Amino acid sequence: MTNLSKVVSGIIAATVGLTLSATSVLAVEATAKSAVNVRSGPGVSYGKVDALYGGEAVEITECRGNWCHIQHPGPDGWVSGRYLIAVEGGSEASGSTGRSSSDDAAAAAIIGAIIGGVIAGRSSEPAPTPAEPELPYGPDTCKPGYVWRDAIPGDHVCVRPARRSKAAHENSIAGSRVDPAGAYGPNTCKPGYVWREAYSGDVVCVTGARREQVRLENRDGPSHRVVTP
Repeated sequence: MTNLSKVVSGIIAATVGLTLSATSVLAVEATAKSAVNVRSGPGVSYGKVDALYGGEAVEITECRGNWCHIQHPGPDGWVSGRYLIAVEGGSEASGSTGRSSSDDAAAAAIIGAIIGGVIAGRSSEPAPTPAEPELPYGPDTCKPGYVWRDAIPGDHVCVRPARRSKAAHENSIAGSRVDPAGAYGPNTCKPGYVWREAYSGDVVCVTGARREQVRLENRDGPSHRVVTP
């Protein structure tokens, strides 16, 4: 082998060694800022395979853009890096005897893992503003513990599940509470009942107390969404 060949071979070997070393040393322990979905790929278009609870410990093995592949007691998958906080001093160095901030930067550059809030959390850089929460059902997505009332299809007022069941029951017995020959036409309520008015044109008959309850549901519903108006 000529001297030139030896030099080229040495450069190639050193480059491969650096890549493998940088890949192996990047192992960041982190916790979830809040409940967040774990997906089968790096993006919201991929299916949900699991979910993290707020404060759950994970280990980041790879990142692509703002998405990180995590391992935890459950199906592994991908999580938006903006929902993760690096554990102070929680990076592990496997296959190396020491690690500096420049080592971290090199590993992050090779893997493409320079993301706010995870790798940056080990430096003096401020964490970025958290991203908007995932909205699996659009802007009307309800907070945990709430569901759409569905007094009619498209009724996206967020209420407790018991109130949704009550609205469905009222709909199912609506015919028994009307007086077709009443003063207000075929939708006239029997004595002791009034129109529910959950939406414009809602003539399901309910008690006066229930109508007031529905009025409050309409007023407070937006505050029970993940993102309030």
